[in-house]
Amino acid sequence: MPEPLPFVPRRALAIGAHPDDVEFWAGGTVRRLVEEGAEVTLVVCSDGARGGPAGRPTDGRRAEQDAAAGLLGIARLVWLGVPDGELAPGDPLRAALVLEIRRTRPELVLAHDPRDFWTVVGGIAQPKHSDHRAAGQAAIDALYPRAASPHFHPEQLAEPGIKPWYPRELWLFDTAAPDLRVDVAGTFACKLDALRAHASQEAVVDGLIAPARAHAAHWGSAERPAEPFVRLRLY
Repeated sequence: MPEPLPFVPRRALAIGAHPDDVEFWAGGTVRRLVEEGAEVTLVVCSDGARGGPAGRPTDGRRAEQDAAAGLLGIARLVWLGVPDGELAPGDPLRAALVLEIRRTRPELVLAHDPRDFWTVVGGIAQPKHSDHRAAGQAAIDALYPRAASPHFHPEQLAEPGIKPWYPRELWLFDTAAPDLRVDVAGTFACKLDALRAHASQEAVVDGLIAPARAHAAHWGSAERPAEPFVRLRLY
């Protein structure tokens, strides 16, 4: 049996820079949250249009993301559609994330760790995408002080059901220095199926499956794959 999750919210919000990012870094954890009763919303910030091999169309990435989200049991997908490679950790991205935090009212937010420019796995350095850092920083900036304060983006509060909100916890994935490892042995097959839904990415370098296996084994083992996070308890 896997170790219990340290916190199971009623509602969770996962924020990824590109299609497939949340699946790669936290797909097993998302599926565990769903299986334990959490309603999960996924925000994908960029359109992922530069993520495919040269000469291959990538306009199907939204359809791939829809399919992957369905496999993980995600309740709602929000597609911001910012051009791939052009995410910036300011407005309008922050404003869009503030709105989704206020709309979703998550007790738990999952987002990229914006502090790292690279990680080393198995002795190999992996540079971080600038969009990952931008999405992570924008998510943290949206959480505080913006989403919780009526003085930021007050025009949003005119929409029915939109109120200031502050989550209980923030888990940062895509990190080099985790303090939480989530056992995903029971949901790893589902995670891999969700990654396979991103078929346009299988021709990119090693695709998604082999790196996902290596990453999960690095932080757990081949028999007990794990996903790493920085766990921040906010109150």
